[in-house]
Amino acid sequence: MPLARISVPAHLPQEQVSSLADAVHQGLVETCRVPQDDRFQLISRFQAEAMILHPTYPNVTRTADACVVEISFLQGRSEDEKRKLYRYVVDQAATAGFATDDIMIALMENSPVDWSPGRGQAYAGH
Repeated sequence: MPLARISVPAHLPQEQVSSLADAVHQGLVETCRVPQDDRFQLISRFQAEAMILHPTYPNVTRTADACVVEISFLQGRSEDEKRKLYRYVVDQAATAGFATDDIMIALMENSPVDWSPGRGQAYAGH
């Protein structure tokens, strides 16, 4: 049960933002065994002054189109799966017109008890 927070610059066209959101979800499906219908995403648009992203750290070149993708999901993915997820998302984002250095991804892992999908109950897993 992943939750993706996708932070994008306000000036990006909706079509490009939607393509990034699709890339994130499909990447989770293709590389991390997430069910197709398990899609939870929050997309936030920020003015330029509200996104403070170093333009070159570490060894990248970010433009004004730089985005941050934060994914919280259950523990259990291998390092290889995570690396494949990064590559998948960035490759798909590039087809939508993003520079590969403009997609920063941060993963946060947790356990089922750290989620409550509703009704005030802890997530039971699958």
